[in-house]
Amino acid sequence: MQTNSKYILIDNKKAMELVVVNLSGAKCISVDTESSGYFTYYSRICLVQITLNGKNYIIDPMAPLDMTLLEPIFNNEKIQKIFHSAPDDVKALKRDFSYNFKNIVDTMYSSKLLGMEHNSLNYLVEYYHSIKLSKTEQKSNWEKRPLDKHQLQYAALDTAYLESIWGKMKEELQEGGLLEEAISEFQKMTEELYKGRETSGDIAWHKFPNILKFTSEQRRSVYDILIFREEKAKKLNKAPFRVLNNETISKIVLENLGEEEIIKLLGKKDGAQVSEIIKNPSGVPLAKTDFPRVDNSMTTQEESKLRHLHKWRDKIIKKRGVDHSMILSNKQLLTLIRNPPNNLEELNKFHFLSQWKIQNYGSSLLMAIKSEPYDDLIENLIPIKKKQ
Repeated sequence: MQTNSKYILIDNKKAMELVVVNLSGAKCISVDTESSGYFTYYSRICLVQITLNGKNYIIDPMAPLDMTLLEPIFNNEKIQKIFHSAPDDVKALKRDFSYNFKNIVDTMYSSKLLGMEHNSLNYLVEYYHSIKLSKTEQKSNWEKRPLDKHQLQYAALDTAYLESIWGKMKEELQEGGLLEEAISEFQKMTEELYKGRETSGDIAWHKFPNILKFTSEQRRSVYDILIFREEKAKKLNKAPFRVLNNETISKIVLENLGEEEIIKLLGKKDGAQVSEIIKNPSGVPLAKTDFPRVDNSMTTQEESKLRHLHKWRDKIIKKRGVDHSMILSNKQLLTLIRNPPNNLEELNKFHFLSQWKIQNYGSSLLMAIKSEPYDDLIENLIPIKKKQ
């Protein structure tokens, strides 16, 4: 078991070259990243943590380092890379450094396959090692330099336990007949492309806290203020909630604050702008029926087919006991409705499912898309036993 919270900070050219030599001969490494997203609108990686043989390396991309030196490590089939929530880290590393990946595993996805009660790294460390990790630096500012000792120790512990946890999980997945499924999913994670930040301009006003308790006029005000917040957050490169948090927006709208009161809360410039926004709504009130759909251009026939595929998805979830996030999303289902595949080969070209899922879910999905009976095709799926 790796419990060493000591670390080696890599922030110069020579140290980087030495650590790459060490990593190049590894069979297995544990990897994590720390990003600026809690503070900035456009997130960037501020640290890359790698544990090898009990040594915790903390690589600082904000130092004058050649980060391309790590590409052969991540792209080496012979070196296993252990992540917790691999898609998040892999996409960020592709975004910032254009890395390619081979041979990764993900302890978060594994915890879902194993039917664990919770999936956080803190939970897994406590579950397998009876150790509670500190959460004090969870929302730390990783862009600031120099980083203090507590931040670096916290970062080091994010990878210190991953190898031992994966060793135990691998055995459990093997015993449960789930290892092949897990490995197939890990392979798919390496192939996912980073598509860049969404720039559609859509504001998820319908996800605003307690939005159903607002009147339709108040919802319009919330929507308009969220637009203002989003634009300012982009301009300042600040996380939206740091520009204007949800509690303040709720107070302004629900208490029907006047201009002077809003200015006291937000300052003269922002207060005057928000007050003007409320006085001059951008559109009609937002009723419950205005909540965004998967796609506002959906036809009645497509809505009916989507409901039918929801039933297919629900049956898979019920049969296996898997988390809903492990099955196709509404957006993916709608894509399949509009471009129906005729066989497994065509379904595979969408890159929505791992090879294991293509083989085990694919045939029933094809039948469901055609509105043909498929229940017998999911009868033999392996149920996931919930851990006590």
